[in-house]
Amino acid sequence: MSSILTLIQKYLNGTISSGERMQLNEWLDLNTHNRTLFKEAIKKRYSKTIPLCVDTSEAHAKFIKRISARSKSVIRLRTIQGFSKYAAILVLLLGSIYLYKNQESPLTENKKSVKFSTAAIAEDKILIKQADGSITTIDPSENGILTDKNGNPIGNKEENQLRITSDAGLESLKFMEVYIPKGKQFQMVLSDGTQVWLNAGSTLKFPQKFISSEKKRVVYLEGEAFFDVKTNKEKPFIVKAKGIDVNVLGTQFNVSSYTEDTLIKTTLVEGSVALASSDMPHKKVFLKPNDQAVYNKNNSVIHKKEVNTDIYTSWMKKRIMLQNESFEEAFRRIERAYDVKIINHNSVLAATKFTGEFDVESIYEILKTFSETLNFTYTIKEKKITIHP
Repeated sequence: MSSILTLIQKYLNGTISSGERMQLNEWLDLNTHNRTLFKEAIKKRYSKTIPLCVDTSEAHAKFIKRISARSKSVIRLRTIQGFSKYAAILVLLLGSIYLYKNQESPLTENKKSVKFSTAAIAEDKILIKQADGSITTIDPSENGILTDKNGNPIGNKEENQLRITSDAGLESLKFMEVYIPKGKQFQMVLSDGTQVWLNAGSTLKFPQKFISSEKKRVVYLEGEAFFDVKTNKEKPFIVKAKGIDVNVLGTQFNVSSYTEDTLIKTTLVEGSVALASSDMPHKKVFLKPNDQAVYNKNNSVIHKKEVNTDIYTSWMKKRIMLQNESFEEAFRRIERAYDVKIINHNSVLAATKFTGEFDVESIYEILKTFSETLNFTYTIKEKKITIHP
């Protein structure tokens, strides 16, 4: 029993691994007694901080009804979803929400090859600003060659990835920028071989080539990105994220640094990194795998904690994982994923905490599930969603 209690505690703390989730899932599948124990553990953990703001019996019945009606789609979900169904029911009883969703990736494979066209800035397009200032739009579903204004190739788009071409003759530092609008994601390979996954509403400024005269490889991030850095001990890789610098040699990590967020979160998956605030560059915080550094913009303080990295990298798999997050935190992520604006006038909803994970489908299905569970109404006008008292 002690090992099961440890797994439950790790789930509640958000530090459970994928393998441990499977173990807990198998234990939950054994009998209803195990699921009751799991329910009581969640109640004990959250009852003091999360108000019972829904009719628990009605919420439970609604959830079971939805799952039964969608049994065919549930069968198609990954093994981890077997665990999710139990946690879903239990967290719903506490006034939070746990959703099953799936959606085809917006970066759909398309073998048609076309050249990118230069165009004015459009809100729903992935944009590349080249070193000469010209703007190029990218269609994620199409393949092609990215060229400068003189027709010279500077990148190759294949399937879901843009690979920047390393120009051997380029010896001056020329920066490019890529902008990912809300509702989209994108992958890139920089000239040194570093792979970058960019989340919705993000901007990355990077050199067209990391030239030999520079002692460091520096990029600038606004938004969220996952980096798999190409090792080069002679040239550290630095991510500047408006308040902090993340220094690495070769590693895998996630940085979330949206302008509207108070906190900048750096989550280390593999390797090691050192962080420092821009105003105190010599006071560094070192991370090991599964560590997260949280920088508060208001007071320039960095604190470190151990986390489940799956939660902070789930967006790469078109999944959203929430761990006792506020309404503002949860819906801000949904706004970015769907390119919508959510205005909330419901005080009960604003006080609700959200724990769970879901694969993303249409915004209409998500709103329907939320509204049926937490009993609120809403209206949609173009990209603006208003939640009523």
